[in-house]
Amino acid sequence: MSRLLNDVIGEIDQPPVLLFGPTAPEDLTSIPINSKVGWVTFVDGNVQSQSQPGSAQLISPDNILEVNLFIEQAATGESNQVIMGDFLDNMIKSATSPESFYSFLCQLASRIRMKKRTAVLVIKEDIHDRPVVEMVKRFADIVLEFRDQEEEGALTVEMRTLNFADNIYTRWVPFPEGLKPLSTSC
Repeated sequence: MSRLLNDVIGEIDQPPVLLFGPTAPEDLTSIPINSKVGWVTFVDGNVQSQSQPGSAQLISPDNILEVNLFIEQAATGESNQVIMGDFLDNMIKSATSPESFYSFLCQLASRIRMKKRTAVLVIKEDIHDRPVVEMVKRFADIVLEFRDQEEEGALTVEMRTLNFADNIYTRWVPFPEGLKPLSTSC
């Protein structure tokens, strides 16, 4: 998330809407000024909204309505505003049914398109059932997939692009050397 914020979001004039899940807002080195920040998580079994300015609003991952409401209220800027987050992992785990999560994705995708926003959403594919991961991919225009590969005893990171909007699909290619593997266990 830090790399995305610095490399992608850092160049945008409009402050992004940030929705975190597994990533805690305080784990990031910097959050763009004036960003609306939501943290979709459970805290000690209870979720309480913090009223301090500049703090993250805590949202229960099983409260789809509250997540929708946060996005609706936070995404009020110009049409080039970015919505970014890793909150889907927590929502998938908390969803009462695949149908309710599908309904949420439909509403989210509609809201993003109607308001002419860009969404950068991250999920960890290996912790979810394949049908759920494929459902999330179907809502994307572009999917960037990363995987760790062992080559001659060394771990490397590879990436491929699935551009559903333009029907362009790349093969797995080595990712830039500066990126560390996601896993160090063999």
